[in-house]
This record gives sequence, structure tokens and C-alpha cells, in this order.
Amino acid sequence: MYLTKRSKVEQATVTNLRLCWKEARPVVQGIFALRFCCAALLADHHTNGAVWPRVAGVLGCWVAATWAIYLLNGVADVVEDRENGSVRPVARGILPVDFAKSVVVGLSAAAIGFAALISPVVCLLVALHLAAGIAYSTGPRPLKGNVPGFFGAVVALGGLTYLCGWYASGATEIGAPLLLFGGAMSLWMGFGGATKDLSDVAGDRLAGRRTLPVVLGDRAARIAMAIGASAVGWGFLLTAVRWAPSVAPVSFVVCAGSVALAVVVSSNVSRGERFRRRRPYRTFMITQYTAHLTLLVSLIFQ
Repeated sequence: MYLTKRSKVEQATVTNLRLCWKEARPVVQGIFALRFCCAALLADHHTNGAVWPRVAGVLGCWVAATWAIYLLNGVADVVEDRENGSVRPVARGILPVDFAKSVVVGLSAAAIGFAALISPVVCLLVALHLAAGIAYSTGPRPLKGNVPGFFGAVVALGGLTYLCGWYASGATEIGAPLLLFGGAMSLWMGFGGATKDLSDVAGDRLAGRRTLPVVLGDRAARIAMAIGASAVGWGFLLTAVRWAPSVAPVSFVVCAGSVALAVVVSSNVSRGERFRRRRPYRTFMITQYTAHLTLLVSLIFQ
């Protein structure tokens, strides 16, 4: 009987951990890992076999911290997620909030603890990453609640990821390709990532969030998103061609993605039911993945 009860508890724990991973959005976790790896490979130095165990260790800390950040976000967004019809575990009530919170604490402690064993700088970067993520979702004035806060937090999360990947590789200086790629893709997170708010207006209004669609209205918000994404895409392309030819192919991918996003967000294909209103965000995510995978392949086989 004791073994049966223990087995059931273990099964429930494993199931809840799996739901915690699902709540943290694996597709988002994947792009953060790609950002880190691209920065490590793009760093201006020649790596050797001894460097990569360190990169893997720092990446493990970063994944744990990012998992904690987005799991906490799911807990903090439960009111608006339910209003918006989200199918994520916390919103559906199949993942206990207390269990999710305990996992957030455990992941955060593990990330900082292991980072401290690697180096004080890595520990500081992980702590800043967690601080930005916590400030985004919680507190008396969470950064997610207004446009400047959202933009600043999201760009910071991206910038810190590229910086940590660079530092983990053992690089001694930041080259133009890394600076340009990391800067452009962090801005892409801010301008393109805002498109997710187009499908979440009802919940955001209920939660008192001042997102672009809430503040400007749907039409004006779409115009602003199209302009912002286009500025990043074309700015990245023109700057890369002039100052960092090694990342020019990637800049073409991002520019093409910005054109696609501008078309999708401005047209009727992204209006109507929620699935259609998510199309600009999916375009944004596809562009991110394509750009990072393009760079990753080019760096590995160069």
C-alpha cells in the first residue's frame, strides 16, 4: 500500500513537471537556447574542445532561469489567459499553482547556485535575467502592464541572453557581427513580440494592461507594429551589408520576415477569430527561428 501511494505521488510529480515545461512554452525556450548558442558561436575567437563544457554548463543555468521566468509568467497571467481562452496548463486548472510556484523557486535557486560555481560574472548575468523576468510578470507595477515596460523587459531578456552566450564562450571582445546580430534580434523581440497582444485584448483589458491594441486601438496598433518590424528588418539589412557582411545573409532573412509580418499584420488574414489574430505572432516566431538556424548552420559549416 505504501509503495502504491508513493508511486502515485511520483507519477503526479512527473506529470506536473511536464506540465510546468509546457506552461513555459517550449517554442520560446527553444529560441532562447538558440540565441545563446548563436552568440557563443559568433563570438570573435577560436574555440577549442575545452571551451564547450563551460558553454554547456552556462547554457544549463540559462535554460533553468528562462524556464522559471516563463513558468512564473504563466502563473501571473492566469486571469487574462482564462479570459482569452488559453489552453495552457495553469489557465486550464490542470497544473496546481502552488506546485508551479515551488518549481519556479527551485529552478531559480538552481540556476543562480550553479552559475555561482562557474563564475561571479555568470552568476550576475543569470541574476539580472531572473530579475528582468520577475519584474516583467510580478510586483505592484509589472512591466508587462504597459508598452515601455514590455519593450524594455523583452529587449533586456534578449540582450542578456546574447551577452551571456558570448561570455560563456570565453571571448575577449565583442565583434561587429555579434553586436549587430544581437542588437537587431533583441529589437525584433520587442517590436515583433508585441504582435501577440492582438489576440489577447479582452484578457489584457480585464487585467488592466495597457498594451498597444488597448491604448491605440486595433488599426493603429497594427500600423505601429508593421512600421516597427519593418524598421528593424531594413535597418538590420542595410547596416549588415555595410558593416558586417558575415551576417548579411541572416539580415536578408530578417528583412524578408519583416516584410511578411507587415503584410500579415496589415491585412485581413490576421483579423477575425483568435487563430487568425495569432498569425502575425507566428510570422514573428518563424522569422526568429529561421534567422537563428541560418546563422547557426553557416557558423558550423564555415
